[in-house]
Amino acid sequence: MKLFKVAAIAAIIVSGSALAGVVPQYGGGNHGGGNGGGSNNSGPNSELSIYQYGGGNSALALQTDAKNSELTISQSGGSNGADVGQGSDDSSIDLQQRGFGNSATLDQWNGKESTMIVKQYGGGNGAAVDQTASGSTVSVTQVGFGNNATAHQY
Repeated sequence: MKLFKVAAIAAIIVSGSALAGVVPQYGGGNHGGGNGGGSNNSGPNSELSIYQYGGGNSALALQTDAKNSELTISQSGGSNGADVGQGSDDSSIDLQQRGFGNSATLDQWNGKESTMIVKQYGGGNGAAVDQTASGSTVSVTQVGFGNNATAHQY
């Protein structure tokens, strides 16, 4: 009976961490996220957030040497995957995945005052986006099933 109580408490703690909201992290070597998520954030006045709802979602986020920047990943549904990296000052990345089996690889490096917005609704959509241009915006929206997009802005 004691083992059952410990297992039930552990399940509550794990399921609560799967819905972890904003994970503001300052300095280096911080780790956060849940539901298969991992993050590392460094840079003054920067924020990295991972929101996951559903099951089997995976998010890997790295924000390094990015001053005054934001990186947000929001996943709902199942089996969505994200690999996102940012090293640009005064910049933002916003990834929204709704549905099942969507995947995105997003990179924004060496620019300043840049924005990247990727939205995936449906299933089996894939996006590969990278940007190094300063003062620029990349926006990708996928609705439906089996769409693939690749965008490079230098």
